[in-house]
Amino acid sequence: LVSKATYLRSGREVLPLAHLSSTQKQLSLVNPQAVNLDAYKKKLELALKTYESRLNLIVWRALTQEQRDKPVSFQEHKEALTQALDDLGWPISPEDVSLLEDEIETGLTFLQQATDLQKAAQQIADRGTGSQEKNEESKAAHKKILDPLKGQKVIARSEIDGFYYPGTVAKCIHSKRAIVEFKRGDVQIIPLDFVMSVGGAVPCPTLKIGDFVFVRTKAEDGGDCYVPAVVIATPVRTDMSYKFYTVLKYNNKKVSQKYISTVSRLNYTVWNTQQRQHHGSKRGKWK
Repeated sequence: LVSKATYLRSGREVLPLAHLSSTQKQLSLVNPQAVNLDAYKKKLELALKTYESRLNLIVWRALTQEQRDKPVSFQEHKEALTQALDDLGWPISPEDVSLLEDEIETGLTFLQQATDLQKAAQQIADRGTGSQEKNEESKAAHKKILDPLKGQKVIARSEIDGFYYPGTVAKCIHSKRAIVEFKRGDVQIIPLDFVMSVGGAVPCPTLKIGDFVFVRTKAEDGGDCYVPAVVIATPVRTDMSYKFYTVLKYNNKKVSQKYISTVSRLNYTVWNTQQRQHHGSKRGKWK
């Protein structure tokens, strides 16, 4: 998202900004003025606009003449535009769309970090002017906004192997990513696009042949793992006790399952591409 020179310069200049305590796990600002964060944020915002414009344009160009009006924000109309691309059989590469979204998310993360540093520096300055109470209230409200999924049970894609595992959201670190504590014991930062709620009042839509879904299976360590599949047969009876779907998993194995979760064609395609690159011939390790 930013040039190598910017990365290197940022690395040299940001390091003196703060010190992380290994015992108290607190971040203490040492030199808040070490980097011109306003200039840094302007560069990030300019790069973000470039990537967002590029994403909007390639999606708009992929639509039919009847569907085109004028380029609109893909992120603001993601559901409708994704459905339109689904109907057209994805005339553009899903990987290109996913890559641009990831770059935008990375830029937003950097932008949030810069903003947080500025707020922390301002808090230090305000402590000498008697505004500590006001800052604490603002911090509490900010934390509440960033934690809409805290404590929810989910299945999320592991950054280690790309498969989905059950876990719990520890907290959202901004509007695009969350810290997930997996049931198997590890903790990772996961994009919200790859986090699916499974607890509470979750919709249970009627599935049809050709729908993309996640099905539960067993991982090598014996724990639960969720893998993508396509519905190839629907239940003959509509009673919930008989509502078993026949699906074809990503490794061409047929299974019948009752409880499955829907997934978008984009996520399904991106998952399969990443797994082919990551695992190659090892895809048979999951049952």
